[in-house]
Amino acid sequence: MYENIKVIASDIDDTITPAATDPNPYTVETVEKIRDKGILFGLASGRPVDDVMNKFSLWGIRKQFDFIIGWNGGELYDNNTQTKYQFNFLKKEWIKEIIEFMSEFDAGIHMYLPNIYLSSVETDRAWFSAYKNHRKFQSTNDLSDFYKKNNGGIMFRCKLSEMDRIHEKLKTLKDKEYVGFNTQPDLIEFSHKDSNKGYALLKYLDMYNIKPEDCMSFGDTSNDNEMLRVSYGVCMLNGSDDTKKLAKVITDRECKDDGFAHFIEDTLL
Repeated sequence: MYENIKVIASDIDDTITPAATDPNPYTVETVEKIRDKGILFGLASGRPVDDVMNKFSLWGIRKQFDFIIGWNGGELYDNNTQTKYQFNFLKKEWIKEIIEFMSEFDAGIHMYLPNIYLSSVETDRAWFSAYKNHRKFQSTNDLSDFYKKNNGGIMFRCKLSEMDRIHEKLKTLKDKEYVGFNTQPDLIEFSHKDSNKGYALLKYLDMYNIKPEDCMSFGDTSNDNEMLRVSYGVCMLNGSDDTKKLAKVITDRECKDDGFAHFIEDTLL
């Protein structure tokens, strides 16, 4: 079943590594083994490509990943040609609409800007997000700072108690050019409706004439769904229910127990 796999794409947080930490040595060793076997390997993140570029060296991996998907599919970096592509950014007027749409909820607003992590709140968590992504933290009370330019996405750190109500309201966005979805239990991100990890993954596969069925992808939550849908999708045992439902298979172990590495070892190595 797995003998034709030529590409592996993986989400980062709670998939290949627990959120806000580095992967365990066993996972790093496994990534090296699949690349030595000739399988192309890339990361797919909600963060911009630039924030993921140094992960290989920080994790102790010998060379840059073959590709990186950023902005939940809004960016694609091909290391073979060292080229970065951008797709389907949010227009600044849509970002203003989204902020107004979310205004009834008690949520901090967050956005990646070039070398800056922009936030409407000064919390330890926001500061840490800036730190771990090597960006300067900048807080603002002027919401127009978030929609001065087009951007790949915008994030809202919400109260868990309001999440059901937020999900109900998100259902009203069917006619809009953007969508909102969970990337963490308390984090809602918005991006262009045609911008998702699956879209960027298919672009990469097409560049090298690789069939989607010859690609395996790993994820744990809603922003990974399209990537898992267009390939041989593997959901982590700790994944969300919606992602588990559409995956081809679910790992036997959670992310924290090296579920990614054990699955690769059992099926491909």
